[in-house]
Amino acid sequence: MQSNRATTPSRAASMQAERWGHEMGSDVAARLTRMDMHCHSHASNKPVNRFVGALTRMPECYTTPEQVYDQAKARGMDLVTITDHDSIAGGLELVRRGFEGFVLGQEITARFPEDGCIVHVLVWGLTPELAQEIDEQRLRSDIYMLAQWIRHHEIAHALAHPVYIQNGRLQARHLEIASLLFKGWEVLNGAHSVTHRATVERYLAALTPAKIQEFSARHGVRPLWPRVWHKAHTGGSDDHARLNIGRTWTGVPVLAQDAGVKLTDSQEFLRRVMTCHDVVGGVGGHASLLAHQLSSVAAHWYGRREARGSAASRYMKARALRLAGVETTKPSKAKLVCSTVARKALERVGLRTRRGMPLVSALAHSFSEVLERHPVVAAKASAPVSAACPALGEHEAMAAFFDDLSTTLTRSLASTGASAWRTRNRDAIVQHLLSGFMVQIAQAPYVFSLFHQNKERRMLDALDRVHVDADAALPLGRPMRVLQFTDTLGDINGVSRFIQNLARLAHETERGLTVVTSTRFSCPELPTIKNFEPVLSMPMPKYAQLDVVVPPLLAMLRFADQMQPDVVHVSTPGPVGVIGWIAARMMRVPIVGTYHTDFPSYIDTLFDDHGFTKMCELYMKWFYRGFARVFSRSDQFLEEMRRVGIGDEKMLTLRSGIETRDFGERYCNRAIWRGLGIDASPDLDGKRLKALYVGRVSEEKNLPLLTQVWKRVRRQCAARGLEAELIVVGDGPYRSKMEVALRGEGAHMLGFKHGEELATIYASSDLFLFPSTTDTLGQSVMEAQASGVPAIVSNQGGPKSIVREGASGFVLRGDDVDAWVHAALRILTDDGERGRMRVGAIEAMRGRDIRDSFEHYWQEHEAVWREAVEGKAAQERKRAAKKFISPARSEELAQQRA
Repeated sequence: MQSNRATTPSRAASMQAERWGHEMGSDVAARLTRMDMHCHSHASNKPVNRFVGALTRMPECYTTPEQVYDQAKARGMDLVTITDHDSIAGGLELVRRGFEGFVLGQEITARFPEDGCIVHVLVWGLTPELAQEIDEQRLRSDIYMLAQWIRHHEIAHALAHPVYIQNGRLQARHLEIASLLFKGWEVLNGAHSVTHRATVERYLAALTPAKIQEFSARHGVRPLWPRVWHKAHTGGSDDHARLNIGRTWTGVPVLAQDAGVKLTDSQEFLRRVMTCHDVVGGVGGHASLLAHQLSSVAAHWYGRREARGSAASRYMKARALRLAGVETTKPSKAKLVCSTVARKALERVGLRTRRGMPLVSALAHSFSEVLERHPVVAAKASAPVSAACPALGEHEAMAAFFDDLSTTLTRSLASTGASAWRTRNRDAIVQHLLSGFMVQIAQAPYVFSLFHQNKERRMLDALDRVHVDADAALPLGRPMRVLQFTDTLGDINGVSRFIQNLARLAHETERGLTVVTSTRFSCPELPTIKNFEPVLSMPMPKYAQLDVVVPPLLAMLRFADQMQPDVVHVSTPGPVGVIGWIAARMMRVPIVGTYHTDFPSYIDTLFDDHGFTKMCELYMKWFYRGFARVFSRSDQFLEEMRRVGIGDEKMLTLRSGIETRDFGERYCNRAIWRGLGIDASPDLDGKRLKALYVGRVSEEKNLPLLTQVWKRVRRQCAARGLEAELIVVGDGPYRSKMEVALRGEGAHMLGFKHGEELATIYASSDLFLFPSTTDTLGQSVMEAQASGVPAIVSNQGGPKSIVREGASGFVLRGDDVDAWVHAALRILTDDGERGRMRVGAIEAMRGRDIRDSFEHYWQEHEAVWREAVEGKAAQERKRAAKKFISPARSEELAQQRA
């Protein structure tokens, strides 16, 4: 008995169709009779949802039946159908006018009577009489009655977009019942995510006679079709906007009995589809496609509204609507010029104030310039509106154009808005804020579509886990994909170096980690790093060496959608981290984070404002509330994590580590001090001592204490005949103050150093001083210890977990100047003590290799992924196990008992 679709001829044909590709050439077209089996016309006239309907009365489609037919034919379809929602009115227009090769269809909204779950069923080959029966017998209210009616009349059909959750009630058990009721399933839908296809096809391929019997016993529903496990597959565009008709299709190959001639008979076409002698091809849905479909419908609705506003605004409206194929009357160029001249003249004489919306002005200046950079969109925008497909149908090109336009407008508004702010023009400020808000609102269709296309993600994973062959162990049987979002990657600090190391090791070990950031600073050139150009970038208040950026929201969310991560990791709670937070919710995947910096303490030190600090704490509590795990890089920071509301059950300390190959005593070369202009001559008697600090030069690093300490240390060293110098590597807002405070005190500010030069500076130093009380770990402390340099650190924060008290350095109170001076002198003035601590420093770093840290990091992400997938799978198993006897079966059993 044939029980697995994977071995049937029709499945082999489907695989052949995939090899043929998305866009069929003339040779393939000669071998297939094709039909886009899911299209809509203006007879699908209900609002897309009740809220939109109550607000606008906007229907979900404006395409005329003839436009559906023409576009299908233009894209090579041999047969054409219209499957409007619960209506055949659009299709009847073509039937009555005698359009050749047309098949009357409908998309029926059906309900499971037991819980109201809604699914859609496509039917083809209807007659007006059959369509009337659907209404008269109220078949839509009971999917069991509908399925029996379809079986009775032998109607070609398919369960549309089977895993699309329409009213929040679809579960695995509904699909199990549907597999008993319907022979045909739509496996490729041109409007819904293409990711559905693989899961649906695996689900159908896993059906066997035994599994069908299991479903039937569990739900009390008898299979309605012979060999019901052997499904007919269909595909259709589900187009509502005259953008994608004919791009997704079902095809019937020419068989030997056809004598090399393609089918033209629609009934025979449908028969072969239902007997599984078909292939499915074309493109699947994605977020940009859905966004353009929604935008096109909205544009047609808006284009029918009365034109208002200035000549300039009406002109820009007309140009924008043409992108959706909507023709409206626009002012002539002469009228536009006259209107502009008159407005400026009135402004000069004071009869009119300049109160135009800045967005209109920005559009007028930017639209044509941006359009020129996108020739595909420009060509479509200048083509006649009656052309086969408007610019919105060129999905990749149109998405790139919109991204470019919104970025250009945002930058333009930021520039003119800054001028309004400097002059304190309140009206202009308000107008710019409104304009900026409108630019963001314009992104809503894309953002909505990205969320909408991923809302079934958890269900897809659960279906793979529960119903596909256990040997495949999907989805956990494939490599995990992780996206890590960070605001700091191009900066010079320990967090950046740690994340860069993760990206490099992921590349070396071929792990599915991609680090995502948005910065104008340079980042390592690795395939595991994706840096997006910021929309806006400005220096951070009180910290000009760091940038505050506005990342490109849409581009980053699209990238997340493209990568389809299993886990999202957020390293920082800044703008990029917020987008990572949004991406995790969009993708319905678990989110984890690393608490790299104690931001409340950082803010308190930097701004000295209790209210600001409290706001930061509240933000951190909100931000981390939904995380599955929050990693710390040292046990010393767990209490600070509790302070911002992170529960103990979510906390985990990652193994700390650095790239030990990049640091070590082997890099020691004291001649480097001459090369840096610090030593004028070789240090022959060993009397020149170097104390080192590496990190941000800022007050929150407790550098005012270091300044006080160093003045006393240097003087006491000098009194003992030793020449001590302080080397500061790094930059930051405190640098100028520190230079003034330490002028004449043997302090050298080197700025940023990298690579082997930095390793040599470490290994050639005698003491490392790191007074910060806000660091969660202290990457530079580990680098110094690995280089054999004794370290003195604060007793607050993570660095104290690295230094072995009295063996590799000292751990002291962060406000005890005397203790710091005493400890520094003890190490600097005693060669034996310093030598002993050098050995201790190297010993303290054993087992802290970055590779061990990375493996721990990866294992914990896999554990989070497994918990999420298996938790959802367990829910689906529990729901599926609940036995439900259908109304029809209950009546049948009652009759048997009678």
